[in-house]
Amino acid sequence: MLTLSACLSRGGAARAAEPSASALPITVIALRTDDAYDQADALTKALRSAIKDTPGWSVGEGDFSLEVLTLSLQCSDVPDAACQSRIADQIKSDRYLWGVVRKEGTSVVGELHLWSRGKPAANVPVKHSANLTEGNDETLRKIAADAVAALTGGPPKGSLRVRTGAAQASVLIDGKPAGAVQNGEATFTVVTGPHRVLVKSPGFLDAEASVVVQPVATTDVALSQMPVESSQPSWKRVGGFVGLGAGAVFGTVAVISSIQVATVPSDPRFKAYRALFDRKVEDVCAREQRQAIRGDVTADTRTVEAGIGLCERADTHTALQIVLYPLAAISAGVGAYLLVTSGEGRSTVRPGLTVQPSVSLDAGGLDVTYRW
Repeated sequence: MLTLSACLSRGGAARAAEPSASALPITVIALRTDDAYDQADALTKALRSAIKDTPGWSVGEGDFSLEVLTLSLQCSDVPDAACQSRIADQIKSDRYLWGVVRKEGTSVVGELHLWSRGKPAANVPVKHSANLTEGNDETLRKIAADAVAALTGGPPKGSLRVRTGAAQASVLIDGKPAGAVQNGEATFTVVTGPHRVLVKSPGFLDAEASVVVQPVATTDVALSQMPVESSQPSWKRVGGFVGLGAGAVFGTVAVISSIQVATVPSDPRFKAYRALFDRKVEDVCAREQRQAIRGDVTADTRTVEAGIGLCERADTHTALQIVLYPLAAISAGVGAYLLVTSGEGRSTVRPGLTVQPSVSLDAGGLDVTYRW
């Protein structure tokens, strides 16, 4: 089996201190209090640390105070639902943690809340000794971690879609059975972060890959399984599949070039560039038209350069189409001829071409597999 792949990805750590594609941000608003300032400040710091230490969550940007926000928005000391929504708009956050605490004898008591856009609000009571005034105190960090877990439900989950070369396969995630693939595909709900995926199926060698699952999204992983065969394929047969694969790649790039050319006329920058010409000018991308408009001192330089850039892009992709479409046809034709004339016995596993796109929040790719 020969595998060609083209991929662009950007991985992120599951435990991230800054918002990223692999960690959803929670803004922590400094807790409000009238008599437990040191304790409120310490708990606020401990909550931020707990969020940083939870896979899939990160601390949102900004340093906000509940007291200041409620005063500026003319809310009550304990904001109601409407005011909580206004706070979210004010701090530009889709989820934030807030709370109010007070002294009660030798203890500090209060309630913590998690507001999430489009979801029911969550709250949890909190109570601890008033002598906990340091954010890095282990006892306070444990209290904060438990509160964050209760408010968020733990690390956010994402979907992992597994595609395999075999129609049916068993899937193991991080060494544990997760389920089975039917018709070459299955989707599993897993915790955000890095995972190892292993697929097993009769007649195929095991295939394994690493993947970073993004929160509240579907992450794709394509595993190309090599069939177990009793004999090695002939070079003629290999060449046939290479030809088919090259044809598929050339054809894909040619189609992308066609799309690039087709989108130029509808581009607002091209329309602005076209408006600089007399309506009688049909081809504003002609060389003489580009030279003339560049010499026009009354024309907007930025509009001219943007339009000419789009013209050059269209020229480039047009040239690619002229070259790649014939190449695709020739490569595929030669590959098909080599396969037909190879004269080799067929495997019990059906050969074929598999093209599997992979798309996520911050990663994309194309996995092209040729199996003989």
